[in-house]
Amino acid sequence: MIASPYAKPRITPPAEHPRVMLRRRDFDRILQNMTLPECEREYEQWKQLCEKDLSEFEAVFQSGQYHSLLYIVLEAKALYALLYDDHDLAKTTAAAFLRLASTYDPNNDTLMRARFGGHVVHTCALGYDWLYPYFSEEERLQMIAACENILSICLEMGYPPTKQSPIGSHAAEAQLLRDTLGFAIAVYDERPDVYDFCAGRIFEEYVPTYEFFYRARYQLQGPAYGGYRYCFAAWCQLLFAAMSGEKVFDDNFDNMAESLFYLLRPNGEYMRIADDFYESKGIDSYTCKSPATVPMFFAGALTGRDMYRSHYFSHYHPLFLVPDKYGRDYYIDGSFSEGMLSPSVFLIFNRFTPPKPSEDLPSARYFGTPAGLTLYKKDDTLLIMKIGEYFSTAHDHYDCGHFEIYHRGILASDSGYYDWFGCEHHYNYLNRTYAHNCLTVSVPEKVGTYIPFWGRPNPIYDGGQLILNESYEVPDLETMKRDYRRGIVLSHTEREDFVEIVGDLTIPYQETCEKYIRSMSFSPNEGECGVFTVQDTLTTLDPSYIKQFHIHCQKEPKRIGDRQFVIENGGGKLLCTVIEPQNCDIALIGGPDNEFSLNGVNHPRNQNSLHGGVNPNDGTRDEGGWGRITITALDQKTDESFVVTFELGNL
Repeated sequence: MIASPYAKPRITPPAEHPRVMLRRRDFDRILQNMTLPECEREYEQWKQLCEKDLSEFEAVFQSGQYHSLLYIVLEAKALYALLYDDHDLAKTTAAAFLRLASTYDPNNDTLMRARFGGHVVHTCALGYDWLYPYFSEEERLQMIAACENILSICLEMGYPPTKQSPIGSHAAEAQLLRDTLGFAIAVYDERPDVYDFCAGRIFEEYVPTYEFFYRARYQLQGPAYGGYRYCFAAWCQLLFAAMSGEKVFDDNFDNMAESLFYLLRPNGEYMRIADDFYESKGIDSYTCKSPATVPMFFAGALTGRDMYRSHYFSHYHPLFLVPDKYGRDYYIDGSFSEGMLSPSVFLIFNRFTPPKPSEDLPSARYFGTPAGLTLYKKDDTLLIMKIGEYFSTAHDHYDCGHFEIYHRGILASDSGYYDWFGCEHHYNYLNRTYAHNCLTVSVPEKVGTYIPFWGRPNPIYDGGQLILNESYEVPDLETMKRDYRRGIVLSHTEREDFVEIVGDLTIPYQETCEKYIRSMSFSPNEGECGVFTVQDTLTTLDPSYIKQFHIHCQKEPKRIGDRQFVIENGGGKLLCTVIEPQNCDIALIGGPDNEFSLNGVNHPRNQNSLHGGVNPNDGTRDEGGWGRITITALDQKTDESFVVTFELGNL
């Protein structure tokens, strides 16, 4: 038995089965889904799974290897037996679930072990719950013991799941929020201690954390990791709601996908912000071409809003529900697999919340604390203006004050590749300040020196923002509020003819600046297609500090005179004009073997990356970047200002 340090959860499972993902009150809605035209593709996939002969998987049972197709086949057969009260199918499928729990080998030494093992336990929990009458008491205890063994070996969080933080680690994924929680709900009659621990931790740690973390309807880990982690938190929300009729996270959480909607570019890809794993998959990867599809499904299930549901249905791909690789590795293949979405999951959660009609979103939207940024999206233009109020470590970047400009193509861009967390390119370039459209303020004598950073070898000083606590993850909400505050939004304006955000960035620059204010504004009706302006006002602690303004791009800029240059990409262009400082040097730093350069030393991507590493450039999606424009103030004085304008135009 597990001793729980948490208070008894205020919501507990009902005495009846089923109660994982669905109750008997849901049967009519699920059966109705099977008849709706909108569900035709998923229903056909589900029927094909139901018709598969389990003898096809004999070698899988014997080997004990991970094989996700087997699990979604068992899931489909169990759902069929449950909905249609098919006793014969229920008996044979229950025996297969028992065999799966007993034969799966959790000692597969892979980076995916926690995800693979967790998915197996999730699958067994569904069988245990949905086919409960078809297991003897002895068989139930056997399944519980087998699942606990898998969890104790596989989970990075440990079992019981005591480790890691709900903010920025793998604890924000399936391990607790779907896999162990679903197992705990299923076995509550026999083992209430498992549920008391898992749900107790969720109520005491996750609920208040996510109330703060998602209050801006934005995920600080970016659209890639943020979208993935949102899906598993949505699983948690749906498990509680399906079981009890009550949600545990608030409406801001349900609607986090509003920010994902704004971050989607007109070409269907996400803006690159924070660690982005989509672009490092194969060029033909369906997750790359339609990265928002699965998060939008869960947002639609939670809210019913047509904007989410329509996006899912228009970007459906069969591989999102039935993977073509049955040990598909998320790190390599970019799949939303491990059972996150399947035909059965779709049929159960579609119309979980009644559909709601479409509504128009404003072109400019401010996403407040803890994000502190403004997104502008209209027609073929999309802008990010980030002050960045709190830092979530892990897959977040040191990019307070960062901006990006997309107009018919990415122009002022993010930079670098997310090949692998903690590789040299990651900690010496990708997540550092100088890899973003930010300011660096360097102490001359520190240039070229090494700094403490995550215990990594030879991290280089870049004059960027304060590195917090050398930590992989924020340990808890109170620590985040106390120690991980970054920028402070002073004002923000969102009108059709003018958008602005102003922030105090003194905290992240406290090692070099007494005061630093950045203003970013966009006037869509000025110039050819709008004018974006960045203005920095700073007071440094020493006049000798090197003050540099960085602008990243995908192609080599063209100089026009001493203080102007043009960035072109896709069908768009950006006319950049340096207004302040008057006395400055403008350098173009980039090109082959110099794209990721700091002080003359290049930090190339990890060519042996598990994320694909040497993915060829297809001209549109692979956006590590050409390099950057660096504007260096030449006067040695404590008070300095930068003013740069960017006029958007068409080619």
